[in-house]
Parts: sequence; structure tokens; C-alpha cells
Amino acid sequence: MENRFEQFEKDIMEKLLTGNEEALNILHEQYKSAIKKKEFSGSGFFTNFEIPKNALVLPKKRSFQFGDVVGEINDVENGVGFVLFVKEGKIDMLEGYTYEEKWPDKIINYKLSYISGDKRDLDKIRKKWQ
Repeated sequence: MENRFEQFEKDIMEKLLTGNEEALNILHEQYKSAIKKKEFSGSGFFTNFEIPKNALVLPKKRSFQFGDVVGEINDVENGVGFVLFVKEGKIDMLEGYTYEEKWPDKIINYKLSYISGDKRDLDKIRKKWQ
């Protein structure tokens, strides 16, 4: 499960951090050098990030969260959601969750999309860090 999960998590983060925005670019750079620790809760997972001390942080060291990415995963009838927490200008934690279902033991196949559809609503996300 670990290798497939690693790719799954990477795909989630790529989708969350995609966009021609300085804030998203900074967070994406942090993710590339982050140390990751995972914990499974039964109905989801938490990935905590440790960012190198010399990493660029968001201006004003803002704290916020956003989660406009959802997914379909094998064996999860009602889909899954994700929230990325940013603390003091650095990515802090990614939460993945089901809607009151058990998280699958193995990620076999999945599809990720934006809540707003094919085109991301960056205006909504942008308000989180401004």
C-alpha cells in the first residue's frame, strides 16, 4: 500500500497546489523538500509536514486551510475529501477523509477533481491567504 499511497498523496498535493499564484508556488516548493509523517485514523489519514528551516514561507506568515479537491477511491461509496492546513506560512498537515465510511486498506484506483468541476475556482481559494 505504501508506494501506491505515496503516489496518491503526491497527486493530491499537486492538485491542491496547482495554479499560477505566488502563494501556491511557495507552498509547492515547501512540499518538495518536506519530511512527511503519516497516520491513519480508520476513516482517513493525516500527513504532517516538517519544512526545512531555510524554506521560503508565505508573506505575513499567515495560517489558513483550504480543500477544494475531492476524489473517488475504490471501495469508498461516497467519495473522499482533503484539507491542507497552512500554519505560520508553511504547509503543516494534509487531512484526507471519507464521509463516515472506512478508509480502504489499499488504494487500487482513484480519480481526483475540484469541487468546482474541471476548472478550479482560484478566487475562492485566494481569499484564504489574502
